[in-house]
Formats: sequence, C-alpha cells, structure tokens
Amino acid sequence: MRPELYDHQKEALQLAKDKSGFAYYLEQGTGKSAIVVHEIEELIEQDKINLAVIIAPNNVHVNWKEQFIIHGPPDYDKWAIQIYRSKIPKEKREKETRALLATGKCLIFLINIEALSSASGAQYLRRVLAARRKAYMVIDESHKIKNGMALRTKTCIDLGSMAYIRRIATGTEAEEGLENLYSQFRFLDQNIIGLRSYTAFKHMFCIENQSQLKSGQIYRQIVGYQNQEMLAKRIAPYTYQKRKKDCLDLPDKVYVTHQIEMEKEQERIYRQLEQELLYELKSGAIVDATMAITKMIRLQQILCGHVNSSNPKISEVIPSNRAAYVAEIVEQASSKCIVFCRFIKDVELVVSALADNSIRAVGVSSLSEGADRVLEIDRWRREPELKALAITTATGGTGLTLNEATTTIFYSNTWSGTDRKQAEDRNHRIGQENKVTYHDIIVPGAVDHRLLKVLLGKAKSSDAFRSTMAIYQFMTEEV
Repeated sequence: MRPELYDHQKEALQLAKDKSGFAYYLEQGTGKSAIVVHEIEELIEQDKINLAVIIAPNNVHVNWKEQFIIHGPPDYDKWAIQIYRSKIPKEKREKETRALLATGKCLIFLINIEALSSASGAQYLRRVLAARRKAYMVIDESHKIKNGMALRTKTCIDLGSMAYIRRIATGTEAEEGLENLYSQFRFLDQNIIGLRSYTAFKHMFCIENQSQLKSGQIYRQIVGYQNQEMLAKRIAPYTYQKRKKDCLDLPDKVYVTHQIEMEKEQERIYRQLEQELLYELKSGAIVDATMAITKMIRLQQILCGHVNSSNPKISEVIPSNRAAYVAEIVEQASSKCIVFCRFIKDVELVVSALADNSIRAVGVSSLSEGADRVLEIDRWRREPELKALAITTATGGTGLTLNEATTTIFYSNTWSGTDRKQAEDRNHRIGQENKVTYHDIIVPGAVDHRLLKVLLGKAKSSDAFRSTMAIYQFMTEEV
C-alpha cells in the first residue's frame, strides 16, 4: 500500500505549489522524499513537466529509485527511471536514455552530485535537460552546494537555469552559518534574496574581521551576522521548515531503509560465496545449521566491507560504499547519532569514513577496556563536537541510556531479534523527549536485506535459522 502523507507533508506541498523555486528544510525522518515524489506525480498529471532530475550525494541518488516505488502510485506508468552511473560505458548509458525518452513518459533522471564536478557528467545532464524542455530539478541534501566556489555548485546553478521548477531539500540548511544559504537560494532563484553576488550577500548579512597575512594577502573571517530579520523575511515565502519534534502526527519511532549497491570486487566475492552456500544447502553438503550461519555471517562481513584474511584475527578491507553512506546520514542529522555495528572492523570503518568527512566520532568495541569504554561514551555525551558514537551491539546494545541521540543507524545487525530490540531501546526510553529515527543500510536481495525483514517482522528470528531447510528458504525466498 502507498503510505499516506502526513499533515506536515501536505502543508509543505501546498506552500510550494505554483512556485518556481522552493526549499524543503525538513529534518531527517520527516519524509522529504515522499514530498518530492508526490509533487512530481502531481506535476506530471497536470502535464507541467516531462523531466524530473534528482541530484543527490553518491549512492543516495541510487536509493531514490526505491523512494519512487514506495511513495508513487502502484504500477504507475507515466514515468520512467534512469540512474546515472559513471562506471557504465557512455554508449550503453546513451542507449538507455534514448530508449526511455522514446517512451514519451516523464523521465526521472537520478544523478550523483559528485558527477557534476566532471565535465562528462555535467555535459550529459545538460544534454538530458536539452532533450526535455519542461524540467523539474531538485538537489537533495542541498548543503552540498553551500560552497559557492566549488565547481559542482556553479554547475548546479548553471544547469538549474534549464529547469523551470527547482527545489532544494535538506535538514542542515544553515547549521554552520547564514553564508551557506546564498548558493542554495541562488540555485532556486537569484531574485529571492535579491543579491547577485556572494560578496554583496556577505556585505549585507555578515560581519567580517579583516587582517593582513605576512604574505601581504588580506584575510577575511566571518565573526557574526546582521540584518537577519531582513533575510528571514525574504526567504520565508519560499521555505518550509520542520523538525521531527514539531511534527505531531509522526510516530515516536520512524524507520528508514537505505538501499546501496555493492562495489564490483565486493559483489564478485559475495556472489561466489553465496552460490557456494546455496549449492551446499541444496545438495545436503551442509547438514548443520550452525555451519550455514557461519557462512552467512561471512557474507554479511563482505557486505560490510571486509573479509577474513589467512589470519582469522585480521580482516582485510575491500571496496564498499557502506561506511561512506553512513557518513552522509550522520552529516545530515541534526543531533548526535549512534551507529550500531555487528563487527569490530565495522566500527573502525565507520570512524574512518566519518573522519574523511570531517565528522568527529568515538569508536567503542570489545577492544576497549571496560573503564575506557565508559570514559569514551561519557566523552561522546559531554562534548558537542563529537557527533557520532560507533559501537558494537555486543558492547553497547544493552544496559546503556543514550538519549543524547535521536538518530540510530544500524551499519550491520546481529542475527538476534532481541539484540535489535535492545539496541533500539538505548535512546528510546524514559527521558527521551524527541522522536527517534532508525536507519538501516541494505543491499537489495542480499543477506542484510533478508535479515532486516526477519528482524522487523513478527516471527521470531530464531525460527528462520533453526535448520538447513529454513536457512535455504531464508536465502532464496523473494524479499
């Protein structure tokens, strides 16, 4: 069944109606994707658009296809979806685009914002926009264009002029300063703020200190803001802002599933082991359920970005998108985050990916001494700049109160429904005054997808793994 829109989502759509440029500033878990999908459907039905371009961070853009399936009308036949993948040969990509355009349906074109930093990606999107003149364009997680000097920001603004309806969506609109709003509203419509350069914007709304470096270069630093009421008044008619705590119709627990793809080498290793397991289960070579579960855990490790080396105590890292995707979720979150991990190596990968995105985090696992674990968790609680706590479920899944976080991410799950429930309760307990969002990362059809279905279902998770026959069914039934 297609999920019904919440009241705040209906309100957002109503305010954006008939506006060429509009900002959806909604916190994670409030349903930005549903708003965009419903708006696109409505515009298609009104024959106002024949192209919708979704620009999002890498891998997030892939997940948008599932959002159209979830939030669009069942069996909707008026749109055709294409995912831009830079690794696909140009000829194959162009053939797919031409075929979809030839259907006459509205083309939903999903592209990662990183591709617009290259000439080939920008040129391809320009050609798509030129092929269809009635275009809708949205930048998901639009804080990615806060740097007005970045090539991809300039490209987004330039290509945005080829779309007559433009949207931005993020939950972190100006956390690091009002100056981050300029490029986002410049993309929507330069007339909203009414200033045609970033320099003019800073002069009007920012307070700067100026100093001279030894080299003679003048260094300017923003130290405060002015005329904030004026800025707020100008952007208010083109902005809808909502936090989870203000959405009274949202449930206390919000579940979000993110689909990602495997890297090429990762998929090769995974498929080989998967085929071996299925053959052994079907042929009867494996008669012990415990042995089968051990092999499924190996599959899960591969999905998490590591494999066992010749030394069983050492995990070898393999190419994977998972940790980088988690970093994107943490970056978008408006509060502290918990990242639950099944494996110790997961914690290391998550903390490293967060560091690559300049996000400070604490990593806790069984490698930490008991006293050190307590100190590290307390440090995460106390220090505002420590945004994420990456912790193994075995270490932090029980006995802790972590209400500082309203976002929980499951990098990987254990095979126990009890473990999952206990982990969810770490920040959904007495003292939590806000709604909590739970994020799961899965590869469609893979072991983690199948496991999540069991964990969130009504049946006992242990029933799915009680015998080799049950495990074979688990591995082969449709999800």
